[in-house]
Amino acid sequence: MIKRLFNEKIGRPILNLLKQGISPERLSLSIAFGAVIGMFPVLGATTLICAAVAIVLRLNQPAIQLFNYLVYPLQIFLLIPFMSLGAFIFQGDPPPFSVQELGALFRQDFWGTIASFFETILYAIVAWILVCAPLFAGIYAIGVPLLRRFGPTAKKSVSE
Repeated sequence: MIKRLFNEKIGRPILNLLKQGISPERLSLSIAFGAVIGMFPVLGATTLICAAVAIVLRLNQPAIQLFNYLVYPLQIFLLIPFMSLGAFIFQGDPPPFSVQELGALFRQDFWGTIASFFETILYAIVAWILVCAPLFAGIYAIGVPLLRRFGPTAKKSVSE
């Protein structure tokens, strides 16, 4: 059942994109950008960032958005770790982990908390860049040979 779902929701759309003439390299770039940008530690920004990257780099919009949406649970899961890693890198205060702590900070010093949280997000973005740059390279490096192997042209060359 999981294999069938994976094939219907991910495998078949990717194969269809390859059949439309998208090169494995361009499709792998779209997948890598979608997956990596999808983990960006600012909620609500990834769809627009992916769209802009796809337009500027002339990548496949459906592929980049598909992988952006597939990694959405990772974005939520990695938000606090990126904030914590950023705080560690910049030797800042670790982010508040509870709503009560955050509420108390806002009551004590509203503008200071805003500034502090803004800084935490910036630290998280730096941590994301450090983590996702090699991740991007790995996804691309693995994706190209896989897409070449399983793409429509691979079946023709095997049968010849």
